[in-house]
Amino acid sequence: MPELPELEKLTGALRSRIRNKKLGDPIVINPKIIIGDYKNIVGKTIKEISRRGKWVVFSLNGLYLTFHLRLNGYLFLLDSKTSEAYDLIIFPVDGEYLHFGDPRKLAQVKITENISLLQEELGIEPLSKEFTLDYLTKELKKKKTNIKTFLMDQNIISGIGNTYADEILFEARIHPRKSCKDITQEEAKKLYNSIIDILKEAIELGGTSIEEFTNLIERDISFEPKVHRREGEPCPICETPIVMEKLGGRGTYYCPKCQRI
Repeated sequence: MPELPELEKLTGALRSRIRNKKLGDPIVINPKIIIGDYKNIVGKTIKEISRRGKWVVFSLNGLYLTFHLRLNGYLFLLDSKTSEAYDLIIFPVDGEYLHFGDPRKLAQVKITENISLLQEELGIEPLSKEFTLDYLTKELKKKKTNIKTFLMDQNIISGIGNTYADEILFEARIHPRKSCKDITQEEAKKLYNSIIDILKEAIELGGTSIEEFTNLIERDISFEPKVHRREGEPCPICETPIVMEKLGGRGTYYCPKCQRI
């Protein structure tokens, strides 16, 4: 799944290509993935493109067209309006075509006049001024869940998914199964710094090169995870083999020596 760093790069790429262009009449292949009336966007100009959590948001003068890619969704800008195998909807944009699709058909489009509904259901952006050590500490004290699940809860912190949760916890040297209530103040500080440092580094490097969710990001370099999807490989710190276990239904990778519970 594309997470905050990848979507940050995607929105920047979309902004440079289609901002201030007009949307035509969409080619709807699967209407079930659309919430709202897509006819309302026809002829609207894309005034701004931004990211909120894991949502890509097109601002259309009081109307908002939003996309969530889920696990396997994609946004491709192509010259052709011919549908690809997994396309769900195609948006004409001044002679080009924005293809939105998902092999699992879980990706979603929302069209709304009230963007505050989306804003309110998401937690704080981790790179915003509102995200403070005090906020993180208070939220940790409220939860009895494990710290990996906490990091991926979009109602608390928006934009962090499986990949970066693993990398953040490795950087902070915290075991993913450790209970939030057992996180010390010193660990909370390390976690806070790790969240900011890992996300900023990943954005600077253009995110990971693992997920092919768009044709709009060109990478000479990319963010290379140190533990995620590296089961059996030596830890870059102590050379202990990285292990993987299922946690909340997701593959979770960590070093059992550097990240003791």
